[in-house]
Amino acid sequence: MAELSKQFRTALVTGASSGLGLAFTQMLLENGIRVIGLSRNPEIDGVSGDYAPVPMDLSDLATLPEKLDRLFLENPEIDLVINNAGYGILSHLEEMSDAQIEAQYAVMLGAPTMIAQRAIKAFKTSGRGACLVNVSSLAVELPLPLMPIYNACKGGLSALSESLLLDASGTSATYRVIDFRPGDFNTNFAERMEGRVDWNGIDLRAVMDHHHSVAPTVGLATEGLHRALLLEKSGRVRVGDFFQSKVAPLGPRLFPSRWIRALIRWYYRR
Repeated sequence: MAELSKQFRTALVTGASSGLGLAFTQMLLENGIRVIGLSRNPEIDGVSGDYAPVPMDLSDLATLPEKLDRLFLENPEIDLVINNAGYGILSHLEEMSDAQIEAQYAVMLGAPTMIAQRAIKAFKTSGRGACLVNVSSLAVELPLPLMPIYNACKGGLSALSESLLLDASGTSATYRVIDFRPGDFNTNFAERMEGRVDWNGIDLRAVMDHHHSVAPTVGLATEGLHRALLLEKSGRVRVGDFFQSKVAPLGPRLFPSRWIRALIRWYYRR
């Protein structure tokens, strides 16, 4: 997989120390790409390769612009940006605090927008091939129950990607944009999820924990990203098991929305 090092020199990855972000970071390092990892706790035990951890609170939008400006100024060679940081809050909307809502919007939509803004500016200035990857979710097409802000953030991030794709599709564009939509994977995402609720007599947290425990390993996600980067692909990239990534997305195009909502309710009762 060393071919990626011919395309990219330095990658910026948010949420680099856990879940899919950790898997992406390790894949890039194995390919000989330098990785700058952003998160509150970006240190990775036993990491091999050129990894530069940068502690940064993505929920602090007041101080983030200055920190990001400095980061891109000090690292002009960044040619791959992966907006991956995120977390789940399992709750009825009316029971979420204003602080929870504000923080999740900041980490999962506000910060990625600010990072994308600076990445695109840097890409256009450098004039060399580069790529922005916004890690959205298949929840854009099939929303997760009782995760309203998570769904809203992922929908907004995909909409941002679509807007940037219009600009990147111009004949003079030297960069690409990928709307990366993963399904369930066996990571610590479920373990780190906040909240536990009863949903129509169902322990929804237990159901989601089970779904993640039997989901594909992160290798399937890294293979999908590696393939998209290597093939110089732009646009939407769906990854996950066959049902989630291939069959389920057809549902909203083929069936009435009330059927899709009923299917989702059935799926999360299993």
